[in-house]
Amino acid sequence: MIRYVLAVLLTVALLGLAGIAIDAGASDNTERELQTAISDIEEAAIELSEDEELSPANHPDPQRVVELSIPAGSLTTEGVSHFEIKPVDDNDASIAKYVLDDGTRNQEIIEQRIVYRDPADNRTTEINGTGTQQLRLVLLPDEDGNPVVVAEPPE
Repeated sequence: MIRYVLAVLLTVALLGLAGIAIDAGASDNTERELQTAISDIEEAAIELSEDEELSPANHPDPQRVVELSIPAGSLTTEGVSHFEIKPVDDNDASIAKYVLDDGTRNQEIIEQRIVYRDPADNRTTEINGTGTQQLRLVLLPDEDGNPVVVAEPPE
């Protein structure tokens, strides 16, 4: 009888430890996926800015489409409650910030200025929702004719 009680207690203890390990790994998995997405955005924005030129009027604008994987909350991933790309004022950079459902916060520097929809404005791009999404980056002129990477996030 004592063996059965010890076996049950040992099983409960192991399941408790496994649950803690899975929960800790979920946050790490989500951060890894988001950092990959941020890296993909940065690579596309830099490539667009350095390899393309502004298009003449009545021609299609150069663009890149980045496929993002924003994890939903599950057993192996923590949900994302907020994800944004904020351009840095008077600098050729942006900051990608995210907050996970468990409160984990992080930010990464993107070595390219990315603005939301209007090249003359300095608005933050918010990416909402979960799952696979497409972010379109377009090279457009600002009011001075300088090239700016403009983000058009999924609706």
